[in-house]
Amino acid sequence: MSWAFDLILLALLVASAVVALRVRQLVATVAVLAVYSLLSALLFANMGAVDVAYVEAVLGSALSGVLMLVAVLITDNVRTSRSSRAQWFAIPVVTAVVVLLMIGTSGLPDRGDPNAPAMEGVAADYVERSLADTDTPNPVTSILADYRGTDTMGETAVVFTAALAVGLILRRGLRQATTP
Repeated sequence: MSWAFDLILLALLVASAVVALRVRQLVATVAVLAVYSLLSALLFANMGAVDVAYVEAVLGSALSGVLMLVAVLITDNVRTSRSSRAQWFAIPVVTAVVVLLMIGTSGLPDRGDPNAPAMEGVAADYVERSLADTDTPNPVTSILADYRGTDTMGETAVVFTAALAVGLILRRGLRQATTP
């Protein structure tokens, strides 16, 4: 059942990437890219990388989607009363997202706290065994490249796809801006 769900998610990912490239309006492109990021988060969750899925859903889909949408609305080339209203709408939306992120992160433990939940359980085991298991002297590198290579590869694919989409959107925008 898991592989069938993975195939469905993969098909939806490819379809949303194609739609993002074909859509003409920037707002619709941003919405489709947010859906793409959410589908990526579902794929990560189905692979068992719940932490990566959570970060992708929060940052990739929600925060980035809202910020890109606000940026598109603020930088609208056609200065009409609609874009002026969009600017006034964007300020409280960005403020609300920032406040929600600050509230959400306020309960996190201090950085480097040895009693933090992240330092208990497998984290100490990774640090102790990483050199013997992987022959990599840096525990962070061994965790990202050796223990969690599939997650890192997926994250790299998401970042590459996002950069490619932004480049194509900017190229299309520059082409449209220079044509008479």
